[in-house]
Amino acid sequence: MNEIETRTIIENIDEIKNNLNELGFINKGKFIQHDIMLDTPNAEIFNSMRKLRIRIENDKAELTYKGKFEDRDDLAKRIELNINIDKSDIEKYIKIFSDIGYPVCFQIKKTRELWEKDNIKVTIDNWPIVGNMLEIEGEEEQIKYYCKKIAPNYEFKNYLLKDLFKEKMKETGKSIEELKVDYFNKTGFDLGKIELIVG
Repeated sequence: MNEIETRTIIENIDEIKNNLNELGFINKGKFIQHDIMLDTPNAEIFNSMRKLRIRIENDKAELTYKGKFEDRDDLAKRIELNINIDKSDIEKYIKIFSDIGYPVCFQIKKTRELWEKDNIKVTIDNWPIVGNMLEIEGEEEQIKYYCKKIAPNYEFKNYLLKDLFKEKMKETGKSIEELKVDYFNKTGFDLGKIELIVG
């Protein structure tokens, strides 16, 4: 299955939400996502633009593999494979992957709000400390059309989680280690070795 999406870092969330409502998108609610990244001890998978992840969302859990991006800047396009797993088995999956060389590398929690219209999904992710990201997923031409309608004053591209951290480091003058401490002090949540993907 191919995943096609594009993202931008946003500030004025209310403006984006108003545009979504005017365009007829339906708000599907807000929820917490806990992403656990499984990788080699030096994050070879993630830094090769692939991903091996367990995601926990409400009472659901999912094991995901994402392949490398196609060579383009405007969209994120790649293979995505998802397997539903039982939440009670998460520690078993972590143990198996760890034993074969892919332990938990880093993890992060965020709040996601979802809107849908036809075959288009729009999400606003709030990452504690580092900021907000708007993501539009669907068919390529639809994505391009709705980028201009939903957030006309923003630049869309294949923004990554590390881009959020780098923007915040530049804005605050803080190191990644200092941001990790801020994150823990605010949320009580240990990001793990996230510095391996920020650089």
